Formats: sequence, C-alpha cells, structure tokens
Amino acid sequence: AVGIDIKDGFVAIRGWTEASSLTCDALCRRLADTGVSTVICTDISRDAMLQGPSFELYAELQKRFPKIDVTVSGGISSMDDIRKLDALGLRKTIVGKAIYEKHISLDDIRLWSQNA
Repeated sequence: AVGIDIKDGFVAIRGWTEASSLTCDALCRRLADTGVSTVICTDISRDAMLQGPSFELYAELQKRFPKIDVTVSGGISSMDDIRKLDALGLRKTIVGKAIYEKHISLDDIRLWSQNA
C-alpha cells in the first residue's frame, strides 16, 4: 500500500506543509501503471476535523482507477459517513478521531460490518 496526502487536489509534501505540483490523479495514474493495488489517501484539509470526508474526491479516484483499492482517510465523523462511503464503493476507511472522541464505537463498526 502507498499513502498519499492530498492538499487542494495536489500531493502534499514536507509534513503536509506544502502542496507539490503533482496532482493526485497524476500520481495515482503512475502508481496504477506500476501495479500498485492499494492507496491510502488522506485529504489533509479534513484530517482530524470530524467534518466528514471528501466523498467526491474519493469516489472519483475509485472510479478513475478501478484497479486501485482506495482506502479513505481523513474527516470520518460518524457511521453515516462510513455507510455513504460504502454506498459509493469505497470499502476501506481509516477511523481515528471519531473513535477517540466517541462519535463511533468499535461495536458500531463491528455490528455494521457483520450486517453489511
């Protein structure tokens, strides 16, 4: 798996402090061409904000690069976010602050995944 940090559509570098000139799409295209099958993508403008993920960004990436399994990271705030991502075909999600802040429990995730 390869991790990509995104800032305003561009790959973020130097510990999230700068956006490079390389777009997320261009990097994913390069990764797909080399056979990478999983990308962990973090929209850093949403990370740890509990404001919901960039649904459109992740859905478009998954649509454009069907051979890459996109793992969503950044902004997950509720089980509704997870359900919406699942409906968009995004099956992997990293949930951090929402669990820490008790917006989502591990039992919520377990029960949902058993019924999904």
